[in-house]
Amino acid sequence: MPKNKLHLLSALQVERLAHTDTEKMYHDGGGLYLYVRHYGAKEWIFRYTSPITNLRRKQSLGGFTDTSLKQARILASQKRALVDSGLDPLIEADKQIRKEAKELSERKKQKEHSVKKVFESWKQSELQNRKDKGEEIERAFEKDVFPIIGDKPIKEVSKEDTKSILERLLKRKAKIMANRLLSYLKQFFGYAEDEELITLNPTHRLTKERVGGKEPPRKRYLDDKELCQLKELLPKAELREEYQALIWLLLSTGCRVNEILRAKWEHIDIQKRIFYIPSEHSKNTDSHKIYLSNFALKQLKTLKETKTTDWIVPNRTSDGPISRQALTKQVTDRQQKLSEKNRVSNPQALVLPKGRWVIHDLRRTAGTVMQELGIMPHIIKKCLNQKIEDKIIETYQRASLIQEQKEAFEKLGQYLTSLGKRKKHPIK
Repeated sequence: MPKNKLHLLSALQVERLAHTDTEKMYHDGGGLYLYVRHYGAKEWIFRYTSPITNLRRKQSLGGFTDTSLKQARILASQKRALVDSGLDPLIEADKQIRKEAKELSERKKQKEHSVKKVFESWKQSELQNRKDKGEEIERAFEKDVFPIIGDKPIKEVSKEDTKSILERLLKRKAKIMANRLLSYLKQFFGYAEDEELITLNPTHRLTKERVGGKEPPRKRYLDDKELCQLKELLPKAELREEYQALIWLLLSTGCRVNEILRAKWEHIDIQKRIFYIPSEHSKNTDSHKIYLSNFALKQLKTLKETKTTDWIVPNRTSDGPISRQALTKQVTDRQQKLSEKNRVSNPQALVLPKGRWVIHDLRRTAGTVMQELGIMPHIIKKCLNQKIEDKIIETYQRASLIQEQKEAFEKLGQYLTSLGKRKKHPIK
C-alpha cells in the first residue's frame, strides 16, 4: 500500500487532542489513525484494504495510554508490510492467536504428561493391583528417577536420560539396584507406549548385562557356626527386641520377608499353632499354612507384647507394617566398614565369618537346615510353599502332608532352640 504522507501527527498534538461530543479519527498517514471517543478514550487504529477480500478493514493497535505514537507507527509499518506481501493483518493475527493457543494447550498437555504425572496414572491403573501396591517401585522412582526427569514431558525423555539415571546407581556401586531400576523403567515406559504417550522407548535395547552385569544366583546361607554366633550377637547389636524376634521368626518359619511383614494378628491362630498366609500375600499366589513350632510361638509372643496395632510389626506411625527396606537397613547398617558416615554406633555388630548376609538369606538358611536335619526335599518345598518343578508330580501328587510339615517345622524349631548348647552340630 502507498507509504506517502506519513507522520502527519506530532506527539504534542496527540497528547493535547481533546474529546468532543462526537467520535473523531485523526490520520497520521499510511493507514494509521488515532480514534478519539466521545468519552475521552484514545485508540490507535490501522485501516487498510484487504488484499484477499478487497474489502476495507480496520485493526486495533492498542490504547494511547499503553502504546505511544512511536510504537504505533512501528506497528503500522509492520501491518503495511503484511498487506504489501499479499496478507491480511487481521487473518494473520487470528492465525497467531490460534497458534499461541495451540502451543499453550500443548505445554499444558506436556505438563499433564510429565514423568511424575504419568507415573501417577500407571500407579492408579496397574501398580495398585500388585501385592505391595507398587510401593517398592515408587520408592526407587522417588529416589533416583524423579530428581532427574520427574517434571520432564515424557515424550522428551531420551535414552541419554535413562543412562544418566542408571549411571548414578553404578557410581554408588549398586549394580543389582541398577538392574532392578532398569526393569522398573522398562515397565513404566512400556505402559507409556501402550497409552500412546511416547513413540520411542528410551529403554530400548538396554539390558541388565549392559547395565549392572549378569547377576549370579545368590547362594548365601548361614551355617551352624554363624547361627550360633548370630545368637550371641543379636542381643548386643542394639536392635529393638521386636526386630530380633522377627529375625528368629523368619528363620523358624522359612517365610518370605514380605509374607511376614504384611501379616496381621488375625492371620495367627495361637491355639491351633497356625500362621495363615493368604494368596494375596504369597509370592506364588497360593495360600499357605505355616505350622508353628514352640520356638516360633515364643517369637510371636515377644512380638505380641509390643503389639500396638493389628500388624505383627507396625511401622513408626502405626498405620501399616514396617517396610522390607526398614528391616533390611537394620541388618545391613550393622555390617559396614568403620566410617564417619555410619548410621549406628556399632556398624560391625552383625558381621559373620562368611561375609555379608541379607534378610532373604534367612529363608534359604531355613531350607538348608531342614535338609541337613534329614527332611525330604518334597516336604521342604511344601513347608516353604515352593512350586514343584516336575509338572507331573505337581499335577498328581496333591497331598498336603500336614503331619510331615508339622514335624519338619518342629525339628527346625528344636534345632534353633539348641543353638550353642550342642557339642556337635548337624550343619558343617
